[in-house]
Amino acid sequence: MVLMLKCSIVRGGGMRMKTNRKSDCSIIVQGFRKVIGACPMYFLFICIIDLLLGLTLALNTLALDNFFSLVGQYVSGKTVLSGVLSSLILLILCILANPVLNGLSTVFCLDYERKVIGKLEKIFNDKCAMQQTASFEETSFLDDINKAQKGVKNSVSLITGIVDATLIYIPYFLIIGVYLYSLKPNLIIIIFLFSIPIMFSQMFKSKLYARLEDKAAPLRRECDHYGECIIGKEKFKETRLLGAYNFFIKRYKNRLQTLNNVTMKTQVKSIRIELLFKIPVLLGHVITLLLLVRYLLDGSISVGNFGAILASTAMIMNMLEQMICYIIGNSMKQIGTVDNYLKFMNIKESVGKQINYEKAPAIELKDVSFSYPGSKKDVISKVSIKFDSEEVIAIVGENGAGKSTLVKLISGIYLPNKGSVYFNGEDTRGLDPKTLMSNISSVFQDFQRYKMTLQDNIIISDTSTTLINQCAQNSLKEADLNVNSKVFPQGMNTMLSRDFDGVDLSGGLWQRVAIARGFYKKHNMILLDEPTAAIDPVEESKLYMKFIELSKGKTSFIVTHRLSLTKMADRVVVMDQGKVVQIGTHKELISVKGKYQELYNSQSKWYIES
Repeated sequence: MVLMLKCSIVRGGGMRMKTNRKSDCSIIVQGFRKVIGACPMYFLFICIIDLLLGLTLALNTLALDNFFSLVGQYVSGKTVLSGVLSSLILLILCILANPVLNGLSTVFCLDYERKVIGKLEKIFNDKCAMQQTASFEETSFLDDINKAQKGVKNSVSLITGIVDATLIYIPYFLIIGVYLYSLKPNLIIIIFLFSIPIMFSQMFKSKLYARLEDKAAPLRRECDHYGECIIGKEKFKETRLLGAYNFFIKRYKNRLQTLNNVTMKTQVKSIRIELLFKIPVLLGHVITLLLLVRYLLDGSISVGNFGAILASTAMIMNMLEQMICYIIGNSMKQIGTVDNYLKFMNIKESVGKQINYEKAPAIELKDVSFSYPGSKKDVISKVSIKFDSEEVIAIVGENGAGKSTLVKLISGIYLPNKGSVYFNGEDTRGLDPKTLMSNISSVFQDFQRYKMTLQDNIIISDTSTTLINQCAQNSLKEADLNVNSKVFPQGMNTMLSRDFDGVDLSGGLWQRVAIARGFYKKHNMILLDEPTAAIDPVEESKLYMKFIELSKGKTSFIVTHRLSLTKMADRVVVMDQGKVVQIGTHKELISVKGKYQELYNSQSKWYIES
């Protein structure tokens, strides 16, 4: 049932999965490789405990048979009391060994699962980080991630379940099978025949739950989003002030109801299948009991055999049902999500040539067009432009003109659908994203507000330097943020979140923290995408002057709505509807009729009138 993965480039350079059916065995084999590889020695230790547990369970039945037989012989005077006592001690040891080994297996399995899940999630997160950024704009890709995340934990449960079945249940059934066969071979045949329907029921249930996961993943994401809108800290105030609570709670209930309905339909079908196939199992119980009575009456088996088999029959049937229904059954439910996880892990990563550039890069765009995944409309259309090394570029235009997208193409965050972006003469399609961005810093308008200390918020790009505190403080000074003010009672160690008994900063202060974070990272190219929207114009002007001063020897891009700041740039790029319509210095552009003059006059009019 695994889906053979193929990858194709989607619009914007993302990866999309194409799938073909494969067998459940293929999923299990791949799952074993992932899980065993995470903690091999720990896995071996658990296997030994499980094997011992399976053997002691089987020895219980043999010890019980031996005890009953010796008791019968002692009553008839054919053996001595010491033999009976020895068999009793052996039986007690087997009975005591079961809970001890079972407890050890449970404790070590839980610890093993935690360790393996932690390692697999680390690998999963690394895999996500290697995907093209444009892929995260695509709904189907986000669904793939959601389904794959669930498969991380389930892959461990799947493999540990199979190990339990292989090392606990199978040795038990082999030993008991030989024992029963030595007494009456037809007992084995009856038990085997009446277990076949249970296996078929699990196969049907596997397909049901695989289809359920495909339907449930997007519904879960919607529920999570609406739940965040209702109670999430970032959205809570706006939801209440707009009176949007009823709107979101209605949407949440609707999506949750749909999710519950889809899940309930699958569960009802699953229960019906299970009940239908359990009838032969119950019939097998009855037939086994009748046969045992018959064999006892005709002398085919001894009283000891009868007692041992009768006492163990319920356990045999119970363990058989446990193995098939719960271990194999749960495994079948999990295979769908594990399949999703393995498919995601098989997606090709964004790898390429590693480059090492010490000087500020020169950038060139040749006939570049770009559209987001799932959209046919070009956000950037046939742009050709060249930026020199160490040049300061201002990018302006109306909302939706494509300014932010252009910057992401320039930096290699996005790859163009058509045309090429050259970084020091190298096409970004053939470059390794990690090394490409290693010397690029940025501050975007939708910067992150990390719930960490002030210092941790600044140094996330590099914690290897021995002068972390000094470098972080220098970055804060460059962003004109006073760490010794009352706003930061613990200085650099002030927690920036009320959720963790810290402080809550204003929008303007958060923007300065984000700017300091951008300055802290070692770079020879920097992107500022409207990072000062919450800062007043006077302070903004000072900050940009500081930025220009710090940008010496670096290639710099500033995306801004405030055209008064473009005077500081070497050149200005004017965008309109995804195209570069003008390019030049402020003096050149303001002196000719065009989009730049129109935007500049529109803004200056408000200042003149006021």
